[in-house]
Amino acid sequence: MMQVQAWNRQANKKYEGLRKAIEDVRIALEEAAKLHSKIGAVKASEWRVPTKDQIVGAHKKAEQQLHVLRESTKKWEKELTSRGWRV
Repeated sequence: MMQVQAWNRQANKKYEGLRKAIEDVRIALEEAAKLHSKIGAVKASEWRVPTKDQIVGAHKKAEQQLHVLRESTKKWEKELTSRGWRV
């Protein structure tokens, strides 16, 4: 019984770590979104720089993917913690 409890604690710690990491990324994306208004026009140079539209598009895609990941972790929470992440 003690071993099962230890596995459960370890699985819950891993799950909480995953949730915290997802929240940290969400916060970073929020902060990055504030910088979109400061993006200026791209000047001709030897460097390849993405346009503002490309950056905003990539940001939206990242937010959508993070949302899917967050919803998946909620859906699979009981499964992940009960099986010790052996899915």
